[in-house]
Amino acid sequence: MNIDEFCAGCGRKMFLAKTGQEVLELTEKGRPYKLMTGDVLECPECHCLVVTRFGEVTPRHDPRFTEAVQKARIAKALEVV
Repeated sequence: MNIDEFCAGCGRKMFLAKTGQEVLELTEKGRPYKLMTGDVLECPECHCLVVTRFGEVTPRHDPRFTEAVQKARIAKALEVV
């Protein structure tokens, strides 16, 4: 099932701008909590960007988490709270 995404600001259909965007979710204290990979969608009208369609998730209790965070930061992962 293919689901379209639409911009809430201007109502245009959003299009794929980038695949494989790494997103590092931080706690309120700024500590890494979860690492995810998703797609960046862009609105062709207002150029709003959204990261969605998350696939791979690496939680902080994963034994590879620390190394994955280091690599993601080198690759300029988007860090969010």
